[in-house]
Amino acid sequence: MDQEKFTFNKERFKKGLYISLIIGGGLALAVLFFFMIFNGNTIAVTIDKLVVILRPFIVGAIIAYILKPTCNAYEKLVAKWLAKSKRLNEKKQAKRANLIAVVFTYITWIAIITALLWVAIPQVYQSVYNFVTDLTRDMPMYIDTVTKFIADFKNSHPDLAPYVDQAGSSLEKWFSTELAPKIPEIGKSIVLGVVDFVNVMKDIVIGMVVSVFFLAGRKTFAKKTKLIVNCLFKEKHANAIFKEAKFADRMFGGFLEGKIIDSTIIGIIYFIAITLMDIPYAALLALICGVTNIIPFFGPFLGAIPSSFIIIMSVDNPWKLLYFLIFVCVIQFIDGNIIDPHIVGGNIQISPFCVIFAVLVFGGLWGFWGLLIGVPTFAVIYDIIKQLVYARLLKTGKKDILKAHLEEFGKKKKKTASANEAPILDDTDSPEAKTDSTPDNKESQEASKEESQK
Repeated sequence: MDQEKFTFNKERFKKGLYISLIIGGGLALAVLFFFMIFNGNTIAVTIDKLVVILRPFIVGAIIAYILKPTCNAYEKLVAKWLAKSKRLNEKKQAKRANLIAVVFTYITWIAIITALLWVAIPQVYQSVYNFVTDLTRDMPMYIDTVTKFIADFKNSHPDLAPYVDQAGSSLEKWFSTELAPKIPEIGKSIVLGVVDFVNVMKDIVIGMVVSVFFLAGRKTFAKKTKLIVNCLFKEKHANAIFKEAKFADRMFGGFLEGKIIDSTIIGIIYFIAITLMDIPYAALLALICGVTNIIPFFGPFLGAIPSSFIIIMSVDNPWKLLYFLIFVCVIQFIDGNIIDPHIVGGNIQISPFCVIFAVLVFGGLWGFWGLLIGVPTFAVIYDIIKQLVYARLLKTGKKDILKAHLEEFGKKKKKTASANEAPILDDTDSPEAKTDSTPDNKESQEASKEESQK
């Protein structure tokens, strides 16, 4: 028998394995694609159930992520204080510092939230109560005013009276045939909404408990995640993943924290300005405008719509609505050019067009949460694509194109350049670096080979 036929060829084995994996992966994707087409509803229901089950853990992770900067700051201070003690070794000092930092973090934030609610809730409750009471009391007057306006309009424009009557009959028919039968369904939806709200509050309470464990074990989770990534990827690609993870952490953390602080300041400014303009329900209007200000670009205008409706129904002087709208435009200009850049710190370095695109796309996909995190999500996706393009240009030997691009577009961001500006793959990954054949390099390579053989 020929022994050469039975020798193991490593290259052929690798090639066959890769081909098998590609074919198997293609078949698996095809099966998954057809399964999603014919059983899309089943997959969506399964995902929704899984999200509901994991919602307390998701809420806990979000709370821990928001509290992480405060906990890190406390931990540094406590670690410096414990370092003076000689009774504990470094490991015990780190554990105790972490525990004390977690306790102080929750005490601090509970005190801040309690103080804010103690001040804000009575004002908001009084505003909401007054608005509902006034609306119930004045509703007949509003109906009479609208009826009188329609009658005067028909008398002054008799040629348009038939169209007005037709519109009124259409509205009445819509109310009797479309809206009235759906009133029980609307009531059922309200009840289900209340039940969902109770469930969400339950998940928030459980999530707060879970967040304690997430926050206390944040370093352990990070080390284990790092170990898994290093196990699955090469060192070069693992470092790229860690680098991008740090960038994403800076994007999301800096954006959310900055937006919360910025919206709080804007809400306080609205409350003071609305009070000075002698517009009722100042606390309610300030709350609406402050909360919607978290949404980039569209937030202030979304808050101005219900606020304008409340103002026009509660004031006798319509000029106050005009003053309010002018103030919204002014405060939006000040916030966009002065307050927001200083608080957020320029973390989200993308163009206004990309901000609008991110808000519309992710808002359409994920609703309110898409409006909230759409911008940092788009910034991370944009940065990943940018790094891959840079790496590809380096790998294909197109350094000149990359250099010209960085010289043209990189000058504007020199002062605020992030640590993630460098490409994922270094210059050593390019073909030019790999095929560098200068005499000095050849001699050094031969010398290193001889030393390794010895």
